[in-house]
Amino acid sequence: MTIFDPTDRAQTPLVADEKTMLLGMLAFQRDTLRWKCSGLIAEQLAFEHVPSALSLGGLLKHLAVVEFSWVQMTFAGGDDSPAWETQRQEGWDGWSLRTTAGETPQVLFDSLTETQRLTERIVGGAPSLEALSHEMPYGEPCSLRWVLLHLVQEHGRHLGHADLIREAIDGTVGI
Repeated sequence: MTIFDPTDRAQTPLVADEKTMLLGMLAFQRDTLRWKCSGLIAEQLAFEHVPSALSLGGLLKHLAVVEFSWVQMTFAGGDDSPAWETQRQEGWDGWSLRTTAGETPQVLFDSLTETQRLTERIVGGAPSLEALSHEMPYGEPCSLRWVLLHLVQEHGRHLGHADLIREAIDGTVGI
């Protein structure tokens, strides 16, 4: 069981350069997901909110995979891989959302943390937010700015799911 206090969430600076603000927003959203998953045992993290197959554990893993895919693979070209990358199941869309039932809370939280460290290293070393991706996801390269904005959007989208799933598990609510 991993405990995360909502008051420990990263705070986005109100005045800073754009890269710092984007990374701050992303860190706040990651920490909000950690908080939503905090204090739960493996079975609770694997709980699927009917009629969906979404679970909090699946969201932890999915968002680690999404962040890794966009920052490490698409933007940076895939030189480093987190330990969990060996679990990827090719040809199965959505595998990250549905492969967490046997994983401990610590493993799921560590996946997000490991991915976050890779992102911070890559983004910190990028010359600017205008730097273009190695891969061309939509037939042309995308900027690092677009990648970071996409990650903020993706996390925000799934935090709404996390709110509903956590409330269904034990009634916990909060922003």
